[in-house]
Amino acid sequence: MNISGSGRISSGEYNEKISVSGSGKIDGKVRCKALSCSGSVSGSGELECMEDVHVSGSMKLEQGLKAQSIHVSGSLKVDGECVAEQDVKVSGMLKCHKNLKCTTLKVAGVLNCDEGIEAEEVKIFGGIHCAGLLNAENVTIEFSQTASSIGSIGGSNITILGKDSKSALNRLALFSKLVKNNGMLQISQAIEGDTIAVERVSTPLIVGRIVAIGAGCKVDLVQYSEEIEIHPDAVVKKVEKI
Repeated sequence: MNISGSGRISSGEYNEKISVSGSGKIDGKVRCKALSCSGSVSGSGELECMEDVHVSGSMKLEQGLKAQSIHVSGSLKVDGECVAEQDVKVSGMLKCHKNLKCTTLKVAGVLNCDEGIEAEEVKIFGGIHCAGLLNAENVTIEFSQTASSIGSIGGSNITILGKDSKSALNRLALFSKLVKNNGMLQISQAIEGDTIAVERVSTPLIVGRIVAIGAGCKVDLVQYSEEIEIHPDAVVKKVEKI
């Protein structure tokens, strides 16, 4: 099904790919093979795709989105839950009013999530605003001057870096060991994990087994069980071994 001018998609199941290069409106719940939007799409119901969703134009959904993969180089707004069985890639802007769930999340643009994010692998190289918990096995965040904020982070291996940080040449030995890839990120609640390496992060609490606190950090309390290293330019009010 191709919409190059203006058209409507009625609720139902379509065993085909839907392509919109013009202006399309989805009425009610729609299940299709795949969807590609290089124009403009608005939807009043849930959208479910058996394969991929590609958005290079603008798409707004009043309910949830489910797909195998979701790739956004344009703008996508989802008022419900956003779920991908495999990967979510954002080089444009994705706004999700509820939870975002996927296997792999890669963001080079901007991601806004009003609830939580759940994945196995998370790599953020752009801007992120997540009001709830970002939970993943491996979390890598490299942020620039773009203001970013996260409610809390949980995972096994957590690395947070400032892209333009001048501290890269003056990192501590433990920090360099934990960081395998070369503004301030606000974490309103806590960072909890196994190995944690962070710089230019402000948070009340960090809890981990091995913890490296880099330059520019402001932390109220750090709790560690095995090893810790703190950069002299970091501000840490209290350290506890647990």
